[in-house]
Amino acid sequence: MLPRLLSLLPRGSFRSLGIVHDVLIAAIAISLSLGLAFGFRITFNNWQIWSLIVAFTALSAAMFPLFSLNSGAWRYASLLDVLSIVKAVTAINVVFLAGHFILFRGLYLPRSSLVMTWFIMIVGLGGPRLAYRLWKERGLSARFFDTSGIRVPVENVVIYGFTDNADLFIRDARRSHHGVHIVGLVDDKAKNQGRQLHGVKVLGALADLPEIARRAELGATPINQLIVAKAQVPPAELAAVVEVAAPLKIAVKRLPDISRAGDLGEAPIEVLPVSLEDLLGRREIRLDIDEVARLIEGRCIAVTGAGGSIGSELVAQIASFKPKRLVLIDAGEFNLYSIGRRMADQHPGVETVERVADVRQRARIMAIFDEWKPEVIFHAAALKHVPIVEENPLEGIETNLLGSRNVADAALGCGALAFVMVSTDKAVNPTNVMGATKRAAEAYCQALDLGQAGTRFMTVRFGNVMGSAGSVIPLFQNQLSRGGPLTVTDPDITRFFMTIPEASRLILHAAGHGIADRAAEGQIFVLDMGEPIRITELAERLIQLAGLRPYKDIRIEYTGLRKGEKLYEELFGEGETREDTGLPGLLIARSRVSDVAFLRARFEAIAEAIAAGDAPAAVALLSDVVPEFGRARLSNAALISPALPAPRPEA
Repeated sequence: MLPRLLSLLPRGSFRSLGIVHDVLIAAIAISLSLGLAFGFRITFNNWQIWSLIVAFTALSAAMFPLFSLNSGAWRYASLLDVLSIVKAVTAINVVFLAGHFILFRGLYLPRSSLVMTWFIMIVGLGGPRLAYRLWKERGLSARFFDTSGIRVPVENVVIYGFTDNADLFIRDARRSHHGVHIVGLVDDKAKNQGRQLHGVKVLGALADLPEIARRAELGATPINQLIVAKAQVPPAELAAVVEVAAPLKIAVKRLPDISRAGDLGEAPIEVLPVSLEDLLGRREIRLDIDEVARLIEGRCIAVTGAGGSIGSELVAQIASFKPKRLVLIDAGEFNLYSIGRRMADQHPGVETVERVADVRQRARIMAIFDEWKPEVIFHAAALKHVPIVEENPLEGIETNLLGSRNVADAALGCGALAFVMVSTDKAVNPTNVMGATKRAAEAYCQALDLGQAGTRFMTVRFGNVMGSAGSVIPLFQNQLSRGGPLTVTDPDITRFFMTIPEASRLILHAAGHGIADRAAEGQIFVLDMGEPIRITELAERLIQLAGLRPYKDIRIEYTGLRKGEKLYEELFGEGETREDTGLPGLLIARSRVSDVAFLRARFEAIAEAIAAGDAPAAVALLSDVVPEFGRARLSNAALISPALPAPRPEA
């Protein structure tokens, strides 16, 4: 009943009640102390005693605000509030004693009464505050009802880590009552075993979790979640936590670093899911944005493939740098519509121009660039799926190679300041058509960058991005939702991975740095991808994040390498040298630069082969442009050619 009555009060009324409470406590304290000193009958029949009570109460009411006793909510009362109370009570008693002695020489004021007043006031002011906090944290913690009186689902939680974050989370969970019941803590440090945090006991180490979960099940409090309360957890340790929790069907989540977050307000602390990026140890690199701002702010920017995974994130990040206009180009109507709506919702102040166009349409791209005169072009449009391009080589070559040529030539034609091509690690020593087309496009951009002094042509090369369309992670998630199995081509296959926001951010930084550093002309910017990751490990971690066991609950099957697929990818090719740019996360690949006239002649021949529908001729011409691809094709042909039959022995 009391909580319902309190909930009816206006928000500011709680503070007013607190002020009234404190003044009443001051009056009661001085009255009790004087009554105990003189006897209650004498005290309350003497007007001089009443004047002391009124004077002391008035002084207290005047001095309480000086110590901010009611500036904070009682539900957050702590030892610091008790310290403020002690300071306030001491100051009030000292001032009252000094004033009374100066005016009345201490008449009608026994010294013992102020000592008693001091104790009574501390208990009277501090006790209700601490009791209210305990009532909020514990008195309702077992009920878990929402404001309409309906019981809410309860999550039985174990916290991993005896930390400041755990301390704050326990207090917040008890205060906010958002359906969390904390069963206990687990911590691997021997010194923390058996300790308690706000009454929550450390039940054991991480290795003891199966036994802890069994006991909780017997106690009718089955553990639903394990919350990692450490601020900075190494990926290997986090993976170990997930590995222990997965067989027990316990979901693993984590806390943000709330110990440094300052005032958290009254909203409950948000518990975050453990992401695949957390387990794989890919730390995002954050760079200085000044160079990017100088490149984009106030300029007309064009993005091809604007509705794709990388393109849409590039558009969103570019918009934050206040361009004059964004020209969004995509061959897919729905993709273009989606990025247009996203821009209207998130960046309504940025002018956008949406154009349905395929980069293979040379005249169409030229017309768009001639109309809007973009100053910086980010070319992200491409066919990226290796097996599909391998089965459709003409479409892959026309889009990735001739399409890139069309956009680059359009950039030259409109006098753009900079052209940035998004490339891939599959362009390094390519064994497939997709990689070869991207390497040929890289070569064209390198040649243009050195062949003229107007437009700066830059290429940014990086590996796979987590969650992009056509990547392995959405495939695994789809297979997982169907109950498996998860299919991996080879047990030893590895790939580089990066998040979409990080990849887009580093593309922008590479562009900004490339404009500022003319020494990198004709070279390729390479994003530092860290260490390659085994795809099998990726599959195992995704299964564990779902609270399941690899190879037991969900199978992993190996299907064999697909056509044109490599066992591992590289970031630097044959004849390329690696150099640092001085910026974290950004490298340079110095490689040979082809002649522009040679490339244009070959591209025209490739265009004729495509027009004639002659895929073998187009691929052969592509091999001339990218010799590494030609050698790889010959090597693969030798490996798969049928062996000649052995001669039969003569009779």
